[in-house]
Amino acid sequence: MEKQGSEIAAAAGAVVWRDHFHRIREFESVTGVPFEQNLQLVMEVEVQFHERYGLRLSIVDIDTAYTLGKLEQEREKVLRKLAHEVPHLVWLEDGDYVSANKLLNHSLVMQRVALIAAPGSDGRRDFLKELQQNAWSVSYSVTEFPAAVQGNQAAADIKKQLDRIAQNAAQFDVVAMVRGGGSNTDLSAFDNYEVAKSIADCPRPVLTGIGHDRNVSVADVVGHTMLKTPTRCAAAITEHNLDFLGWVQQSRQQIGTAANRFIEQGKQQANDAGRRIKTAVSWKLEFEKNRLLQAEKHLEMLQPSRTLELGYAMVKKQGHIVKSKEEVFEGDEIEIRFSDGYSQAVITSHGKH
Repeated sequence: MEKQGSEIAAAAGAVVWRDHFHRIREFESVTGVPFEQNLQLVMEVEVQFHERYGLRLSIVDIDTAYTLGKLEQEREKVLRKLAHEVPHLVWLEDGDYVSANKLLNHSLVMQRVALIAAPGSDGRRDFLKELQQNAWSVSYSVTEFPAAVQGNQAAADIKKQLDRIAQNAAQFDVVAMVRGGGSNTDLSAFDNYEVAKSIADCPRPVLTGIGHDRNVSVADVVGHTMLKTPTRCAAAITEHNLDFLGWVQQSRQQIGTAANRFIEQGKQQANDAGRRIKTAVSWKLEFEKNRLLQAEKHLEMLQPSRTLELGYAMVKKQGHIVKSKEEVFEGDEIEIRFSDGYSQAVITSHGKH
């Protein structure tokens, strides 16, 4: 049918005969959209007249590209509205949409996880199984925020839980939003304007594992990191933590290597210092030895016997060396010592010199 406002302007009956029924299955497979009421479709048809059923359209083929394009147009419309109304949260940069949440830095370790998922869903189960049974035994604290992820109530549920998480952001390192498989029309909650706004404004990185391959939801665009499935979302958290553990291990090895190098350098410096001290001590001892030898020679030169050998004599009076003529008088007995002996004498007179 074709409408003008709420009024039907034109209508025609249409059928899909058995020969072309596979086109519906192909359409659902390619687009992920159930063949339901209120779809806008582009179709190839044949006008047929049947004697019993009258004039009608026979559907021959369905244009999947048109339907996918309409879904993408709706998402683009939401993103443009976000960029216009909350440009501090979502904006265009070099042709791509960027969000405040996408620019948040991950915690060094992501162990406190806030999980938004439908209670009892396959997506929730797959996420928790991958997270809690990881091969490296990394432990986690998971706080669940149950929400419907499809249906009329889904968008309101998800926004409510996002707001709760934002109010208690200090308790969490990361937010995981997951959903199991389903058709692309079931993604309407993740294309919702209010949900996208809350994701962009969330103070903790939001990881999406919504479980679809063909299209990217608005939540994927404004969230921090898009992962294809809940399992992959959980694995990404563990991989991040393993990177940190690897960094710690590498740092420990680097510290050990640096410590060993420092010790070896200390030993080398101590050995070098020992050699320098030994050399300095040897030089000092040799210097002092030479100095003592020189002093000894000097002392030898100053010995009285050496002086006497040079032709000088030593005068003693009553056992004391006479240094001046004023110390002797006429009649004093003196002893004159030579290098080879001594003589006794008596002072008979004084000279002037």
